[in-house]
Amino acid sequence: MATPKAKAAEGGFVSRVKRPFQALARFLRDVWSELQRVVWPTHEDTKGFTAVVIVAVVIVAVWVGFWDFLFGQIVGLLERL
Repeated sequence: MATPKAKAAEGGFVSRVKRPFQALARFLRDVWSELQRVVWPTHEDTKGFTAVVIVAVVIVAVWVGFWDFLFGQIVGLLERL
């Protein structure tokens, strides 16, 4: 027959094992609840944001390419000296 101390220790072990899973379940419920409140962008908004990102990437690529070419030419000239 188990003593009250053994039962308490056993219950403590079970609760320690269950606690992370209960926390994970609560976290996932909270995440789902927050996702229900999100106001998602429309397709038109998404298309507009995508166009802005593509234009910005092209501008930065041209800018970086210009400086890369310029410094490459300068280094090439310096190597010939």
